[in-house]
Amino acid sequence: MIYDIVNKAFWFVGLILLQVLLFDKMTIAGVATPLPYIYLLISWNRDTSRWSLLLTGFFLGFIIDIFTNLPGVNASACTLLAMMQPVYLNLFIPRESQDEYALVPSITSLKWIGFLKYLVFCVLTHHLVVISLVFFSLNDVLGVILRVLGCALLTIFIILIFELLRRKQRT
Repeated sequence: MIYDIVNKAFWFVGLILLQVLLFDKMTIAGVATPLPYIYLLISWNRDTSRWSLLLTGFFLGFIIDIFTNLPGVNASACTLLAMMQPVYLNLFIPRESQDEYALVPSITSLKWIGFLKYLVFCVLTHHLVVISLVFFSLNDVLGVILRVLGCALLTIFIILIFELLRRKQRT
């Protein structure tokens, strides 16, 4: 229990620092900026209480909003992702592990295809909200879609690297 709390706190602080100090400075072609700080919400245990997931999502987004000067954008997107995470997780749990209540979403537990589907749904949900709120206009719909897809692909790639490093650490 204590180990899990310390581990989550480490990831919380580490992902915020990586996002603020490194990933916010990366922009590819003026379109794609990775937002891998949502990995904390994506990797949350299945048996975690709903209120702690929502509070973590809100505070994670709120702290990112403070550093990026986007009031409420990341907080609302992370809270929505925290609300939808259990729903998405239930969609992609393999049938043979339906009984496992304490499932941790990972490549090992969901298998590659299941984890990738779960990751895509979570990342697209978050990025669609963030980018729609930042570029609150229907004048450039194609630009918004391009930004969502570019940011999502970059974020998925980085989260897969995190997951592979974490998987290697567990073994």
